[in-house]
Amino acid sequence: MQLLSRSGEDTTVSNSSTVRAILDVRKLRRNRNGWKVSLGDTVVDMDLKRITLGLVGLSFLLTNVACSSSAASFDGGTSGDGSTSADSGSSQADTGTNEPGTKRIMFGADFDSNGSCRDHGTNDQCDLYTATLKLSDGTVTDVKRATNTSVSESYPAWNPNLSVAYFTIFKDVRTKDLGYVDLRTGNTGVLISGASWAAVSPDGSTLLYADSNKMLTTASLSGGGLVVGTGAALTGVKEQEDPDYSTDGRYIVFHEITSTVGAVGQVYDTQTKKTASWGQESGHCGFGINSLITLCDNSTGGGIQSRLYHEGTFGDASLFLADLKASAISVYDSTFAPCQGVSFNYPTFCGDDQHLLVSTSCNQNGEVTFSRLFLIELTGSTPIYRPIGKTLAETYGGTGKSSWTVACLK
Repeated sequence: MQLLSRSGEDTTVSNSSTVRAILDVRKLRRNRNGWKVSLGDTVVDMDLKRITLGLVGLSFLLTNVACSSSAASFDGGTSGDGSTSADSGSSQADTGTNEPGTKRIMFGADFDSNGSCRDHGTNDQCDLYTATLKLSDGTVTDVKRATNTSVSESYPAWNPNLSVAYFTIFKDVRTKDLGYVDLRTGNTGVLISGASWAAVSPDGSTLLYADSNKMLTTASLSGGGLVVGTGAALTGVKEQEDPDYSTDGRYIVFHEITSTVGAVGQVYDTQTKKTASWGQESGHCGFGINSLITLCDNSTGGGIQSRLYHEGTFGDASLFLADLKASAISVYDSTFAPCQGVSFNYPTFCGDDQHLLVSTSCNQNGEVTFSRLFLIELTGSTPIYRPIGKTLAETYGGTGKSSWTVACLK
């Protein structure tokens, strides 16, 4: 990406710092004349004063939403002290955490059968867990089991009110339901038969999901987190799934399955009712803290791709985070050493634009044999890789155990 000064002089920003360059107010202040951002053939003015005030307001909003001291989950057996009673099935209220620099996360993991969490119920037992993540060093504590069923659960979406989470239930590879768990009581079950891929609006009032035809659908949520009334189609187009809301709730990013290039990232504007397409293979997309940034994983692109989005227009795609070779990633987690390939998937920012959570997969003969979560810190010119999945496996599950798909209370 290029930032253009008022005088027209180009200032190139490296791929690894694209988001930081846009959102770092200190860097923007160095040029009192402001900036313009190049979005493909379009040049958009970036007013410094408005950006600064907007970021201050956004930071305040995120802090008050994400750091609520009323966070709640229930204890299904595992605990932050390393004890392993994961199958006890007991439930206990949890007040969460309000410690500075920490975030609550929810993720899928197979700590029981040593499955990949990617087999979707065929050879694994993927359940959901909550935990407290320290952003500065990747320390994971207060791990609690949220589900303990005979089916496989993953792809969690956390309601901002902290009381209910939604997830996809895999009875087998093709049979899915949308499930829920009440983190105050431990009650869990099927919310919508045949549905999958949930997302919750930032204000917690709307559930967005893919119905049995993979058509994105919205439904109102009650104060207790359950669906009220009948769902309504969002775009009316089938084969759309894996949605994510922007911070302000206006935009929705998802991918659409096509017959030509596979999954293609899309952004839907809830105000204009228009959809913009990446136009290239890109899936499992998410928004950054700033709505202008979309991140998608790309099996042919060598890592996590990023594109700027502004009022229906995408900028050029760039490689935001390159996949590492097995020899490189094994420096942080030796379990990846024998893998033929390693890929980063399901990117989601956590807390701010400088901490990215990804599912890191080991590929053997075209198949994912296991996956583990990584926290990637983007504060410097070189990413710092923190193997939180390794810590989880060694502390709570044993060698080889998988952790897969994560949601963070931004």
